Amino acid sequence: MAKDKDYIRLIHTQRWLRLRRDILAAHPLCERCRAEGYITPATEVHHRKQVEDGINYTEKYRLMYDSKNLCALCHDCHVKVHTEMGRSGKEATRRRNAEQVARIVKKFFGE
Repeated sequence: MAKDKDYIRLIHTQRWLRLRRDILAAHPLCERCRAEGYITPATEVHHRKQVEDGINYTEKYRLMYDSKNLCALCHDCHVKVHTEMGRSGKEATRRRNAEQVARIVKKFFGE
């Protein structure tokens, strides 16, 4: 579960719930399973580029609601995707935090 306060706020909005419902209605089958030849109902919506990767609230907001940044997955595939991305566990959280600090420093202070 994400710990970013902006993400938590955005994921609990009516706008997100409607968009999530619309994505699952438009793509009722898991996109990853379907690509591998399986038929599995999609139950979750995944952000391809993670919302927490946004440097500021405006960027996080854009990533959150960009339908091109979303894909419908079954629970198992969603877990696999996050594991493959290295987004699971304390070490992954530390690494993401360090990367975000580096991006902010670069953006505001240059190389």
